[in-house]
Amino acid sequence: MAKPVLKIQRHNLDWLLGKPLDSNELIARYGISAIDNGKDITNKVTFNTTQVELEHQGEYPIAVTVMNSEGETESARIMINIKSREELDQISGGSQQTNPPRKCYRAWIVAIAVVIALVIIWWALAAIHDHNADQQANNAEQSSQISNNSSSINKLSSDNQKLAEQVAALRGAARQYERDHNQQELQNQLNNIANQNQRIEGQLSSNSAKQKLNDVDQVINQLQQDPSNASSTVNALKNKDGFGEIWNSITSLMQSWVNDHTGNNSSSNANQ
Repeated sequence: MAKPVLKIQRHNLDWLLGKPLDSNELIARYGISAIDNGKDITNKVTFNTTQVELEHQGEYPIAVTVMNSEGETESARIMINIKSREELDQISGGSQQTNPPRKCYRAWIVAIAVVIALVIIWWALAAIHDHNADQQANNAEQSSQISNNSSSINKLSSDNQKLAEQVAALRGAARQYERDHNQQELQNQLNNIANQNQRIEGQLSSNSAKQKLNDVDQVINQLQQDPSNASSTVNALKNKDGFGEIWNSITSLMQSWVNDHTGNNSSSNANQ
């Protein structure tokens, strides 16, 4: 038959002078447990305290025994130290005196962590502030440029304004193609511009404006056949008669076209 298993976590214990012994407290403070075939039989643990003199200070042995239902037993020996209240207080006080440095050390760690967190928060706020300041400056610059461009566009004649809008759309489509190389989208844009040219041809009041519109149609045909150098082909219009004087306005209008169709182009790209 297998003996029960007796486990004891500690074998020495300080006990107050004159304090009666209690089995449950002894089990708890010594960390005693007993198992028999997987069953907890700690409640069957017994103590032989005949050698303990509770009224006299000193170290005394205690026999610990547990018996299972088959009569098999397991025993162990533990020691109990009977001490006065003063001795126990001194022991307790000594333990407490070792705690403050540890608490102080932990407090320093917490303080340093708080400082680091504050520095990180300050850095993040400063970065956000700088980013917002830069964004506001960029917005102001763009607003100023748009204002200047609007002033220039308003000075155009009605005919030149229509031409400028068509060339701007053509430049924007060429620029977009060079970025995404989407030939089908380019063909769609070119067809739209060609259709718009047909609609506004009858609205032009001068022969020179109609000739310029014809030049735009020729460039559309070139791009439909060979879009490999789209921007260069469109920019060649600048050297044709009558386009140079409205080219700045074309560039401004192209920026608006690019923003409407891509939503993510800078004014520096538009001026290239």
